[in-house]
Amino acid sequence: MSDSPLLQTREEWLASLTRVYAAAGCLITDPQGRVLIVKAGYREHWQFVGGTVDPGENPQQCATRELHEETGIEKEAGELLAVAWTNPSGELDHPACHFLFDLGTLPADTPITLPAGELDDHRWAEVDEALELLGPARSLRLSAGLAARADGRTRVVTSPVSGL
Repeated sequence: MSDSPLLQTREEWLASLTRVYAAAGCLITDPQGRVLIVKAGYREHWQFVGGTVDPGENPQQCATRELHEETGIEKEAGELLAVAWTNPSGELDHPACHFLFDLGTLPADTPITLPAGELDDHRWAEVDEALELLGPARSLRLSAGLAARADGRTRVVTSPVSGL
């Protein structure tokens, strides 16, 4: 009889791996540099247009879908600006990975159609105001996304707090 541990089956090994929540968001600005943010009634802070990645779609497809679902705007997500990682917390029992995509610049008078029962409000916020309204996790993503837009280099950031 061997003293070495028994090998796990593939199913046991897969079950032992850390699960990760995946989400994608949209960085959209107007010609004055203001950021489009939205407010859900069930969250303390404002957020980017975006949401969790559905089965069968990739993060870029998620951002494109969420843009349409949350605003009525039909536009394909552009370049990846930032990837944000958050460790498990009291809010989330698994790590989260959030992808922030560039959705470019839209006129501030672009019609926005919010989904009833999901989002309560939207606004074009100056960057300093958006940083405050988004809260610590999302403001880190905004700073990283704006820096990536400026120099063309995708950022990877780790947030000390969740904010999926």
